[in-house]
Amino acid sequence: MKMKFTKALLTAGIVMAFLASCQKDEVDPGPGIITGSTRDTLKIGAAVTFRPSVINPTNAAYTWKVNGTPVSREAVFTFTAREHGDYRIVFSASNQAATDSAVYEVKVWGKYENGFWVVQEAQYGVANGDVFYYSYDSNRIAYNVFQTENPGKSLGPVTSTLQFATIWKGKMYLAVKVGGPLVVADAYTMKETGRIDQLPQNEGYAFAGVDENRGLLSAVDGVYRVNLTGPSLGAKVAGIDGAAGDMLVTEEYVFVLTKKEGVVILKKSDYSIVKKYPKGTMGFTRTKDGAVWTAGDSALVRIDASLAVSEVKLPFKVTNPWALWSWRSGSITASASGNEVYIAERKETAGIDGTIEYSGTKLYRYTPGNAASVTSPFITLPAGQYFYGSVVRFNERTRELIVLTLTDEWGSSNDNRWLFYDAVSGTLKKTVNYQGYYFPALPVFY
Repeated sequence: MKMKFTKALLTAGIVMAFLASCQKDEVDPGPGIITGSTRDTLKIGAAVTFRPSVINPTNAAYTWKVNGTPVSREAVFTFTAREHGDYRIVFSASNQAATDSAVYEVKVWGKYENGFWVVQEAQYGVANGDVFYYSYDSNRIAYNVFQTENPGKSLGPVTSTLQFATIWKGKMYLAVKVGGPLVVADAYTMKETGRIDQLPQNEGYAFAGVDENRGLLSAVDGVYRVNLTGPSLGAKVAGIDGAAGDMLVTEEYVFVLTKKEGVVILKKSDYSIVKKYPKGTMGFTRTKDGAVWTAGDSALVRIDASLAVSEVKLPFKVTNPWALWSWRSGSITASASGNEVYIAERKETAGIDGTIEYSGTKLYRYTPGNAASVTSPFITLPAGQYFYGSVVRFNERTRELIVLTLTDEWGSSNDNRWLFYDAVSGTLKKTVNYQGYYFPALPVFY
């Protein structure tokens, strides 16, 4: 009997030891996090509250970080949008066993970021040029945004013409011809950050950014270096002595459209001349395959990465807007995510020391490898409308062509229209119309 009792105690001891061992080997669970939607967009001034659910909250410690900076140790966090940008918000819950995390991504739109711009020349001698902003949120236009955001300032005298603008490194560069300045503004607030009042020969045309510190300004007598930290005007680029207009910067080269020599290709590093192509009179745009496109005579011209040139015959003569005071950026565009090229057929007439382009109603689309794609128009304008300004630009975000028109062939019209075309089908989706002698010149996108 005593032996049986001893065996029972021994068995019980083994079982208890086994159970104790199992308890020691068990791993305490980590906090575990359940989230809802992890992506959001906000306007400046708006807020969003994140309420992640922690599965095992006992003894858990919490941390919130915004773009790597700790901001809270609470279980719930409210993010307020104060500046535009992309924000990575990380919630972490920790206990003795583990740390679990959840990531939220928030896009904060700048005041003028969720939309696009159109440069307005304004009525010569009467009003200053300015930029209008089209909002995707409201589908409405904000007029004269530069003057609104910069009271007491203007984009040059009323006898000058705002003709060109582009966005580079978060800044908008606005070039005003016929005695105007080069003005720099924050692209998201349109607050002026600097300007160069006196441009070469009082006739600056286009700006192109090269890198963080360098830019280029084309003018009636050549191309000039621009120090972006000023901004300030630097030395003239050697080898280009006449009028220069559109420019396009690639990984290795700067393409410059000139009056005397057509396309002049510069080395990006030192601006030395690499090659010239005399036929180019309209430019530039770039397609997904890396090719740069220009046009001249009756040809659409492709320049590949090796600078080899090939031509496609067009059913019309390409215009050449180099008359005094008449320069404007070329009526050609393409998608950065596709290889189709769009080009407008314009008319021209004699001007002072050159020709003036005007009017037109037909837009062509070239599909690489298919010469027949330009034998007939891709888009013909509605009756009574005529191209104005630089005519067309590709809106990458909406996959649309934004086309600018007036209702008078010579541009003497106060009936301004922006036509939104589907870039694939050529279908007219929407028309935005406004009254006044504003003269829409060029769409500008982020």
